[in-house]
Amino acid sequence: MKTTALLLTATLLAGCSTLTEVRFTVEPSSLDYAQFRTSRPSRNGGPPTVVRLELAGSGYLEYRSGRSERVRNGFWQESESPDWEDLHTDHVVLTQEETVAIYQRLVDAGIFDRVRQKEPTGRPSSLAVMASIRFKKELILTSDPVYVEIFEELLSKFER
Repeated sequence: MKTTALLLTATLLAGCSTLTEVRFTVEPSSLDYAQFRTSRPSRNGGPPTVVRLELAGSGYLEYRSGRSERVRNGFWQESESPDWEDLHTDHVVLTQEETVAIYQRLVDAGIFDRVRQKEPTGRPSSLAVMASIRFKKELILTSDPVYVEIFEELLSKFER
């Protein structure tokens, strides 16, 4: 009887220890970041245009777009690509409150949830979202309207 109770207690404790908090209140941290990336078909039938937004915990929001491989990878590497120069960049700095609010929306949307529902619309994934918040890291491919809305809101910071 005592052994059974101990085994049951140990099993419950082991099960509880595997549960991690996936929804939490975001605190300001310069170590947090989020990145959004999507492709848009080219008008002339060439390679797609990639749009990438990267938000650092300090509020630095960088915009990159174009067909250059440098949109996907900012590290220089030798290339013979005819699209090497097709790169457009810009940046803005968000307030600490705006930055934390974006991270909180990602957390509240369930980016760190271990089990995700299937895409709500059945459409193919069109947006890559990568986040590292409070040392939790995740990369998802999605067409979920919540993530698309966050991306579009950040993108609007560069529309003039």
